[in-house]
Amino acid sequence: KGAIQSNIMAGIDRIKLFQTANGGFSYWPGGTYDNEWGTNYAGHFLLEAEKRGFAVPTNLKSNWLSYQKKQAKSWNSANASTDGAYYNDLIQAYRLYTLSLAGKAELGLMNRLRERTDLSTPSKWRLAAAYQLAGQREAALSLIQGVSVQIPTYQEMSYTYGSSTRDEAMILETLILLDMKVEGAELARSIANQLNQQQWMSTQTTAYALLAVSKFVGKNKADKKLKFDYTINGESGSRNSQMTMVSFDLG
Repeated sequence: KGAIQSNIMAGIDRIKLFQTANGGFSYWPGGTYDNEWGTNYAGHFLLEAEKRGFAVPTNLKSNWLSYQKKQAKSWNSANASTDGAYYNDLIQAYRLYTLSLAGKAELGLMNRLRERTDLSTPSKWRLAAAYQLAGQREAALSLIQGVSVQIPTYQEMSYTYGSSTRDEAMILETLILLDMKVEGAELARSIANQLNQQQWMSTQTTAYALLAVSKFVGKNKADKKLKFDYTINGESGSRNSQMTMVSFDLG
């Protein structure tokens, strides 16, 4: 636990080196150009750390929030280059999610994005999470009605640095927020299987997969008591134990 605390505080200190004069975060320490996805990513980390009791410098957070609001208000689908337009809407949806997570939801901008007819699947799910955090459950549910939780296989090394597993981990976060346990359990199992494979995963994919699965496990902690009925070879019985494991002779 001590090592975890030290690592998180070191991470916060490291992020300071990436903040630009605009309040966003650059791709490299000391950089002067804001990286929009990196700004979402680093800001999300700061919010998650703060919610767990870690001290985040006030100026670091407030300058980041100012940047997020400014970028959210000035966004449109034409902002990105032709090459980067594929998941440009996800950058905006994620930005709006971070604002909701920070308690600064921009409902007007969220509604404007929701009205688009060309939203990608990951964007719909991320925007639904923003609505749920803002207390707009009906809007969240209507946005994802009939939308798949599966993302076609892909791996992107720029723009959003994403992958199908990364996006499905974000979808799992939304399912957890919406308390959709059945759908969440199936997706959590799939993501856990991906984590268990002996294959390379980017930092992005690993981070979001671990975050989502840990949130799912935390949300669905098993009761430490064991209480159950059983029938074996026509004979019935029951057990009620304070222990996490119980054994008995099946005869």
